[in-house]
Amino acid sequence: MAHAGAPTRSRTRVVIAAIAGAVCGVAACYAYAYGSEIFSVSGGRRAKRVKENVSDEEATEEEEIEEAVVTAETAVISRAGAAATRRMREKTEETSGTARSEETRATRESTSSIDVKHTANATAVYESLEIAFAMGGLDASALTPRRFFSFGRWPEAGVWPRKYAELSMPLDCARLVIISLEDAPAIVAAVQGATRELIRLVGGKMDAFAPGRQELHVTLFHVSRTFEYVQAPATFAVENASGTTRTLPRTLPIENAIAFEESAIADAVKGCGTCELEVDRVCLAPSGCLLLCFKDVNGGSQVVRERLRDKVVGAATKQNDTLHCTLARLFPKTEDSQLDDTTVAAINVMCQKVTSSLRHARFTARNLTYVVEEHYGRTDGRRSRIML
Repeated sequence: MAHAGAPTRSRTRVVIAAIAGAVCGVAACYAYAYGSEIFSVSGGRRAKRVKENVSDEEATEEEEIEEAVVTAETAVISRAGAAATRRMREKTEETSGTARSEETRATRESTSSIDVKHTANATAVYESLEIAFAMGGLDASALTPRRFFSFGRWPEAGVWPRKYAELSMPLDCARLVIISLEDAPAIVAAVQGATRELIRLVGGKMDAFAPGRQELHVTLFHVSRTFEYVQAPATFAVENASGTTRTLPRTLPIENAIAFEESAIADAVKGCGTCELEVDRVCLAPSGCLLLCFKDVNGGSQVVRERLRDKVVGAATKQNDTLHCTLARLFPKTEDSQLDDTTVAAINVMCQKVTSSLRHARFTARNLTYVVEEHYGRTDGRRSRIML
C-alpha cells in the first residue's frame, strides 16, 4: 500500500496545483453570489464519505484537495472583496468629484455669458479699426443710427442726441459704470483740438456730434445697454452657502430700484484699487466714431470688469472689448455721401499727429461713476461717484 500511495500523493499535488490555478481564474465571477456557500462544501463532502464508507487514504487525498480548493477560493474571495471595496470607494469619490465639478461649472456658467474680454487684447482691436478706415473709409452698416439724434435745419444748427423718452424706450435702458475724463484735463484739451479739426475736414459732407468735455468718459461696464435692456435692478450674486442671487421686487418704484443697483455696484467694486490708463492712439473707426484709445497699464480696469461680471450676474451680456472714449460721431448727410480718398488720408494724418503728441500720456482714476443716461450716448442723467 505504501508503494502504491507514492504516485497517488504525487498525482494529488498535481491535481491540487491545477485546481488552485483554475479556481483563481474563475472564482472571482462567483464570489459575490456564492461566497457564503463555499465554506460549507468541505463539511458536506465529509458527511458524504462517512455515508459511502470511503477508505482513509482516499479520504486523505480528497481532504487535501478540498482544503486546497477552500484555501484558493477564500483567497479569491478576499481579493474580490477588496476590489469591490476599492471600486465602491472610487465610485463614491468620482460621484463626489462630479458633484463638485457640476457645482463649479454652474457657478462659472452663471457669469460666463457676460462677454468680458481681456484689456490686453485692446491694442490689436485699435490697430484693426485704424487700418480698416484707412483702407475702406466709413462703413455704412456700422454707422450710428440717425434715429437716435436730432439734426438741426435752418434756422437751427447742429446735431444732438434724443432722449430715450422721445424714442419710446425705457427711461433706464442705458445704465453703465464709467471712468470720467474730468480728472485728465490736459488730455481732454488736446483731443478736443482733434475733434474740431475733424469737423473742419469733413466739411459739408458729414454731420457731426461732439459731446461736451464734462461728458467724455471710458465705459468699463454696461449694466443695461440701449440694445440689450436689463430691467432695474439687475440681479446680483450673493456670497452665501446656497449661492443664490437677490434682487428687488419688480413692483417697487424705479427710483428705489436704481438706488439699490447703485449701492450694490459700489459694494461690488470696493477694494478693486485704482485704474491707470495710458493713451495708445487717436483714430477714426469705420463706424464714424473718433476714438481716444487707452491701454490698461496696471490691470485695474480688467479687475473692475471681472469683479462686476462676477457680481452683477444679470447684467447685459455684450460688453466693450476696448478702453476707448468717443470724441465725435459722423453721419453722412445723404445715403450716398462718402469721404473721398483725400479726406480719408487727411484724417489719418491728423490722427497720427495727435497720437504722437499724446502717446504714453497717463492718468489715474481713483473713482468710478455710475450713470443712468437720459439722452442717447450722453452721461447727462443720474450720476453717482463710486470710490475704488
